Amino acid sequence: MTLNLPFVTKSTFRSHELKLYEAVKFPSEENMQMSSKEVKNLKRSGSCGVSVDGTWQKRGYTSLNGCVSAISIDSGKVLDVEAISQYCEMCQKRNKKKHMCSNYKGSSGNIEAVGAYRIFERSVEKRDLQYREYNGDGDSKAFLQVKDMYGEDTVTKLECIGHTQKRVGSRLRKLKKETKGLGGKG
Repeated sequence: MTLNLPFVTKSTFRSHELKLYEAVKFPSEENMQMSSKEVKNLKRSGSCGVSVDGTWQKRGYTSLNGCVSAISIDSGKVLDVEAISQYCEMCQKRNKKKHMCSNYKGSSGNIEAVGAYRIFERSVEKRDLQYREYNGDGDSKAFLQVKDMYGEDTVTKLECIGHTQKRVGSRLRKLKKETKGLGGKG
């Protein structure tokens, strides 16, 4: 209404949505390929560090849709993205035709770990890189999924100082609240 466009049906909207997806898919993949080549030239090796984080469609662990990204620590550019959805239209319609559900079935809280695993799994094949350093926010089990990706204990975990500071600060405030006489003058 705001754009003074006519009302479109659900099928028309879906058709335009798929066209938009196809238009965006190729340039984004090309951009991530160029970013991985830049990192490879910068590091002069096939290994680098990445910052991995996930986001959800809505807050909490009840979202059906999520996205996980891997960003180069060295260049700050996106190397890979994994969009994950627990919703499947074919499953919802209970279509009698057998189909392979290509997405994710499981808990919303595990979306970040699954996405990170998929990104690390295809890193050599698609980006010609091994992500040897994992910088995460410490709130997921994703590192445990990828630490042995290229062999036993081949991925090192780096801690973000901001997240570490936040956790230590929270625990100190809790300790001060629970312990009488701690803090204040003297």
